[in-house]
Amino acid sequence: MNLKLNLRTLLAPIFLLIVSCNKELKSNSTVEKYIPVLNIQAEKAFKKIDTLKAYFCDYPEECERYNKLTYIEKRRFEERVTKNRVHLAQDFLYSYPNDEHYYEVLKFFFNLNFEPRFLVGTIPDSLSMFFSKEIPFGTPEYYKRLRSLPIDIEAKNEWLDRGYELAEKFLQSNASIEKKLKIENDILGRDLRCAYELYKSLDKRNKGLEEVYWKQFDRQYWESFRLRMNNLIEKYADIEIMATYVERFISFVSKLSPHLTELYWGKFLELTNDNHPKSNKKGFKAIHKMAKTNLNALRTVDESKPLEMIVKSIEGTRINLADLRGKVVLIDFWTIRCLPCIQEMPYVQAIYEKYRNQGFEVIGLAGNGDNSKDRVLEIIKKQGATWPQVLDKGEDAIISYHSLYNIKSYPTVWLLNKEGVIVDKNARGIRLEPLIRQNLGLDD
Repeated sequence: MNLKLNLRTLLAPIFLLIVSCNKELKSNSTVEKYIPVLNIQAEKAFKKIDTLKAYFCDYPEECERYNKLTYIEKRRFEERVTKNRVHLAQDFLYSYPNDEHYYEVLKFFFNLNFEPRFLVGTIPDSLSMFFSKEIPFGTPEYYKRLRSLPIDIEAKNEWLDRGYELAEKFLQSNASIEKKLKIENDILGRDLRCAYELYKSLDKRNKGLEEVYWKQFDRQYWESFRLRMNNLIEKYADIEIMATYVERFISFVSKLSPHLTELYWGKFLELTNDNHPKSNKKGFKAIHKMAKTNLNALRTVDESKPLEMIVKSIEGTRINLADLRGKVVLIDFWTIRCLPCIQEMPYVQAIYEKYRNQGFEVIGLAGNGDNSKDRVLEIIKKQGATWPQVLDKGEDAIISYHSLYNIKSYPTVWLLNKEGVIVDKNARGIRLEPLIRQNLGLDD
């Protein structure tokens, strides 16, 4: 009896230990299974966001439906699309803060295609008729209607503040300095776009009478953004890509206020001069070189003289217009969003093949950056365009010629004669071939 009791006494702790170990193993097993489930959920959530990041009109069936909507219906459609993206991105960022895709989704959150208009739910009766009318794009009346869209200011401010909060949290993380710069630049870009939405709605019909006023207004309006860019330059002084961000900033502003282009390059040249303590940093050097190059180009633009241009193609080939003297050259300014530009490529290709051996060349300047490289390559492959293509706002571009020449509308196609002088700024369609023949001297 005592033996049995002693055995029970001895075996009890062992039994409890075994039970405890089994529970722990089961618990560990559960954890091991739970982590992959989280990863799978995050991966599914990311893929859903990733498939929606392209603008909805990249899908033909949605484009067709969209084009039949009224003005206000189109704005509602855009609102639904962008708000859905914002919610998906926001849920991901708060649910999976340690996921490998966090940085990428954070970039999406600050992307143009994730920006709602924040329209109110109900349009007042007094505005219903105003929004039902068809008004030509770009007219003063069009922008007046744009200004009249009823906006939920509280919701927009909440979205803006949430962006600042997410950005600040990321900046406090152990992410690389390059990624932190990217996020800071992205949030600056978001704020620039918000300012642009207000700016483009201004009624400037009396600009001719108030030119001095509007120039002063422009300078004051964009000044806070230039100062924010200065802060980024100081903070990320040793990162060369900072020069590309400066160029993109000036390119953006110069489309709206061309008279600020030279002033701003001069300001950045002054900021990065040899007297600055950080003048030997890589970013400062790159910005200084880019500013000097752009200022020289701006001060030597003279359309009565041969056009000067040095670019690098997507394939890495250096192209200097000076080396093409003696040939007739077509400069095609285009963007991936310009449907007419893309539609004309097969026609230009046919002309290119017909006259290439007789001294005709084409250079495509896509007004896009490196993030659009795959899309550019996809377009030219599909359209059969074999002439050199340049990412005019890519990292390899010291000068953006779209900005330098204030290209605002597309297609814009320039034809240069054998001396390199611009002879036509609308060399497209049925006008193109006769112009080429004339300047090649084939009609003599």
